[in-house]
Amino acid sequence: MANIDGDISLAELAAECQLSASHFARAFKGSTGKSPHRWLIEQRVGRSKVLLSKRELALADIALECGFSEQATFSRTFKREVGTSPGAWRRLYQA
Repeated sequence: MANIDGDISLAELAAECQLSASHFARAFKGSTGKSPHRWLIEQRVGRSKVLLSKRELALADIALECGFSEQATFSRTFKREVGTSPGAWRRLYQA
């Protein structure tokens, strides 16, 4: 998905597929095993790992580029999903 950095609503995704939001969410979960929100968070965190390991961008810039509203939200989400802070992860895995 190329547009994971923007605001993405379930209603907009459902409308693109000509489905109701609830039907889209059920179909998405049936197909992927994940809710649309869970899938999007995983995509954003995955993209942030690539940016953290290959570039010297500030964490605030990475947060915005990956669709988080602010660095604090990014850092909390990253730590919850990965188990370590973005800065610590960068130090361990930077190429």
